[in-house]
Amino acid sequence: MRTLIQLALRRPKLVILAWIAVLALAAPFASQLAGALRGSTDAVPGSPSELVSRDLTRAFGKGTAFVFPAVLTSSSIATTDPRFAAAATNLERVLDSAGMIDVRHYWNTGDKTLLGRDGHSALVLVRPSAETFFEAESNVDQIREAARHSQLGSAFDVKVTGMISLFHDLDVNASDDLLRAERIGIPLTLIVLLIVFGAPIAAGLPLVLALGTIAITLAVLFALSRVMPVSVFAQNAVTMVGLGIGVDYALFLVSRCREELSRGASFRSAVETAAGQAGHVVLVSGLAVCTGFLALFLVHIRFLHTLALGGVAVVVTSVLMTLTLLPALLILIGEKLNWPRQLSRRPRSDGGLWARWAHETMTRPWRYLVPAVIVLGVLIVPTLRLKAWNMGADDLSPAMEARQGYDILTRNFAAGWMGPIAILVKGRENENLRTPGRQTAIAAIVSRLAVDPRVQGVGAYPSADGRSTLVLVVPKSAPESEVVMTMVREMRADSWRTASDAGLAVQIGGFSASILDFDAELFGSLKRVIPVVLAITFIALVFAFRSIVVPIKAITMNLISVLAAYGFLVYVFQEGVGAELIGLVPPGGLNSFIVLMLFTILFGLSMDYEVFLLSRIKEEYLRTGDNKKSVVNGLSRTGGLITSAALIMVVLFGSFGFTRLTATREFGLGLAFAVALDATLIRVVLVPILMGLLGRANWWFPASLLLRGNRRSVEPRIHGGVEV
Repeated sequence: MRTLIQLALRRPKLVILAWIAVLALAAPFASQLAGALRGSTDAVPGSPSELVSRDLTRAFGKGTAFVFPAVLTSSSIATTDPRFAAAATNLERVLDSAGMIDVRHYWNTGDKTLLGRDGHSALVLVRPSAETFFEAESNVDQIREAARHSQLGSAFDVKVTGMISLFHDLDVNASDDLLRAERIGIPLTLIVLLIVFGAPIAAGLPLVLALGTIAITLAVLFALSRVMPVSVFAQNAVTMVGLGIGVDYALFLVSRCREELSRGASFRSAVETAAGQAGHVVLVSGLAVCTGFLALFLVHIRFLHTLALGGVAVVVTSVLMTLTLLPALLILIGEKLNWPRQLSRRPRSDGGLWARWAHETMTRPWRYLVPAVIVLGVLIVPTLRLKAWNMGADDLSPAMEARQGYDILTRNFAAGWMGPIAILVKGRENENLRTPGRQTAIAAIVSRLAVDPRVQGVGAYPSADGRSTLVLVVPKSAPESEVVMTMVREMRADSWRTASDAGLAVQIGGFSASILDFDAELFGSLKRVIPVVLAITFIALVFAFRSIVVPIKAITMNLISVLAAYGFLVYVFQEGVGAELIGLVPPGGLNSFIVLMLFTILFGLSMDYEVFLLSRIKEEYLRTGDNKKSVVNGLSRTGGLITSAALIMVVLFGSFGFTRLTATREFGLGLAFAVALDATLIRVVLVPILMGLLGRANWWFPASLLLRGNRRSVEPRIHGGVEV
């Protein structure tokens, strides 16, 4: 770290030119990322639904598990009119020439379930050449483009929908939401920075570094998209985190530089001291955020691994820019940093409001501790009621094609056509299923499902070799609905006695089954992710602060922040408390992906303020040896800055809470609330109280561990019989 800082101080122009070159190289690739984004879900490798998908591909060919429902409609021509049949046939021909494996409709199958109830719509089922969800998603634009050029005439319209199209359109919606949030968040952030610094140059530097960090990281994601799937949430998460930590890290360093200047230090000396002291905070905080992202590799979902790499890239870039580019810029800017204001060089002798507050809370700890614990308890308890919720077509903008197709399916067919349940029936020893006994058992399965009031239709389709049969179940409700999820759970729990007695094995797949497996993997992975993140963070903090108690307290405070954020989201998004105030229709639960991401990101972000506050407290404790005085001085020097930094993050994350996609709103508002709570109730109330109650025990460190290190302790230094 010192080497990087010294390089920036000695060769500022060289460092700045190097970063300009990197940014110029990254910008063209960053601008192309939107076109490389793919869906926000994927099959869990080795899960029951993924195994069914693979078996379907082997038995029936590519694309069987990823059929697109396309709705052909005409307001003026009925399906009984020969012109409608001609239009369907023409569409089939165009899609065949576009590389689709199979196109089915009423006029080439005779299946009347493919005709709409209104007499003016027909369903066209398109099977792409794809073996995975992401391969299928890459066909969406190709199918839509072929349909647009099928020359059906102005009397006909085609809407390509289904779950794959839904997630494809989510990409477009989310990218639009990202731009909308940035247009709100970035100007508001600049206003906050101007209020904090009162100087446009000082205010602009953190924002410049944050935007540079994002540009480089988006270019990294684009490079990764060549070999790995990059989801829209990777783009959104990287942008949110990049803006947040990019501004925060630069804010810490610039503020420390101005503080040193106010003490009478020369400008170069102030920059060097600020870079050294703030650099330590940035490194420890960056390690905590990286730990959260890297823990995503413990989740067995491939697109999350790309998100993890993007997260690490944004943190590393932000840290490097803060330690090199920012000091170099400060050296070149010099005293103009504070223009047009004249920086006061007379620091307050009483420590100001924050010092008085810290003294008050430590003098009367129980007066503030008990109400704080009650408030946190009220926020955390709803976490016990947390339920899963999954995105569906209703979460798309009405302008999106997948949503328009879904609305037609709901009116004229069944919402279940978005993603039917796939039941794969095979012989236990891969025997032929064309025997009378086995055919009777398969017919019994179809008959039983057909009378279920939740089912719109059932069809059985044997494979060419006769060793497998696909029973396709079209529910009346959408794939992500609780009704269909319950059906899939019941099917998986069923023994299928008739089929079993006939020597048949029954497997349940389809999109609803994939969603269940996806949720199970994400919620289940928390058992792996949380211990690993806690352990690595604890070790990092032990080495950073040479203390056992301080890391335990820091980790506990962070967990409280995360749990309180979950509780807040349960209140708003699950139970609808205050939802009307923000124009929200409560979805009735939390998205499993958001639950996981909130923990991995929030745990690292919360460490920002913890490390910043504790570093100043430790610095004061080493200087004075007085625990109470060090807490008072530490909070007086960081309280205002922590509040300002938190306000910036709340503005940035909160802007994502007012977008169109419910999942993005959950993510943004969850982050904003957690940061606001963390920087107020946690850091400026609980932390000083607990530090005061624990006294010198805060800095206890086993002598055996101290002897193995470099013997640097957090005990105050003694010189001439006086603690210094």
